Amino acid sequence: MKCLSLIQPWATLILTGAKTHETRRWSTSHRGLLAIHASRTVPLGIQHLCDEEPFCSALRAAGYESAVELPRGVILGTVELLDVLAVDRLDLSQLPPREIAFGDFSPGRFAWKLANPVLFAEPLSVRGKPGLFQTDEHSSPSGGGFAPK
Repeated sequence: MKCLSLIQPWATLILTGAKTHETRRWSTSHRGLLAIHASRTVPLGIQHLCDEEPFCSALRAAGYESAVELPRGVILGTVELLDVLAVDRLDLSQLPPREIAFGDFSPGRFAWKLANPVLFAEPLSVRGKPGLFQTDEHSSPSGGGFAPK
């Protein structure tokens, strides 16, 4: 299965359904199921961002009081990658302000349209990699493979 590693809080925001577009500097031809990995590190500046709106309320709704509680170094779940569009082809006025706040919709970037997030009952400890990477969907600490929550 293809996997994308993201810095927290963006991985959690995607899997709770609060974020439906992931913005990247690059496109991909991949469509379909995509595992979402939370990277091991969260830079201090981003930890502080989690204390600001709309991040704070979205994370609290997911059960997290602060950035230090967010899981790291694990695959949190899966989403469906429906489409990838150049940001300059999007009508940003059609996106909610919160969605705009959660991404970088600068010209020259790409918006990955995500749907159907599935949060795993138990995250899978996996080392992340840059870009899209292949992960063994049958490996988990309990030997049960990818299992939704």
